[in-house]
Amino acid sequence: MKPTYALTLTICALLLFACKKDHPIHMPPPPEPQPAQKILLKDVVIPHLPSPFYHFDYRQDSLPSNVNFASGFSDYEVIYNGNKIAEMRNINLANHDTLRYSYGPDGKLELIKFINRSNVVYRLVEFLYNGDLVREIDWSQKVENVGYFVDRTLKMDYYPDGNVRTIAQRRPSFDGVTPETNDTTLFEQYDDKINVDDFSLIHVPFNDHLLLFQRFRLQKNNARKETFTQDTHLNDNVVTYTFTYNNDKTPSAKNGSQTFTGGSLAGQTFQVSTNYTYY
Repeated sequence: MKPTYALTLTICALLLFACKKDHPIHMPPPPEPQPAQKILLKDVVIPHLPSPFYHFDYRQDSLPSNVNFASGFSDYEVIYNGNKIAEMRNINLANHDTLRYSYGPDGKLELIKFINRSNVVYRLVEFLYNGDLVREIDWSQKVENVGYFVDRTLKMDYYPDGNVRTIAQRRPSFDGVTPETNDTTLFEQYDDKINVDDFSLIHVPFNDHLLLFQRFRLQKNNARKETFTQDTHLNDNVVTYTFTYNNDKTPSAKNGSQTFTGGSLAGQTFQVSTNYTYY
């Protein structure tokens, strides 16, 4: 007697099940997670300025241990509490200021105190946030018998990707004689590569201490256009940059064309450049 159609299907199913038991299907293991990329910036070199302009040394865990500015003008030893910066100590022979970092309950940097060799807190830097993005930084100077007077304020707004769009700076009249000044820098045309020097955006070279960021970034990528505008328009200018990159998407060189649009230099163009090296 010939097997029925239903019986044939049953036999085929049993054979298929037996084959699967004899030859189990092996799924490939999931890929192992890759360690986070560590960018160890070594030197930032700017022609016609003390070289290197910024130099970094690191601990074994890749956190900065020493930062040197302007070929020794300032030389900071970086002290940690866990993975957070506790202090930056200037070990330059001419200046022994300590920059002491304080954090809020959420772990965000809230305050940096500038303490001189006489243990006097003579300057404060306060950080205010919008979510994880810093929206304002205020510098205050100690005035005898008065308290602390805010002498510099930066306010930031951002693109949706977290890159800073504008930094607006205000310097109020400190002594009633020097006029208040205001300026704004607009950052545009970001690339999709890695930024390594956004700390320099808030540093006023030779006039104030260098600060290292903790828990926030101003720029993840590199802006290829910057427009600087003052309320006096004396130094208005536009800089357009081209970048050369390493294989890991870090910049090796930044070359710019700076054109002044206000003041006595209006219409003149200058070439600027920055070079980067890494460990």
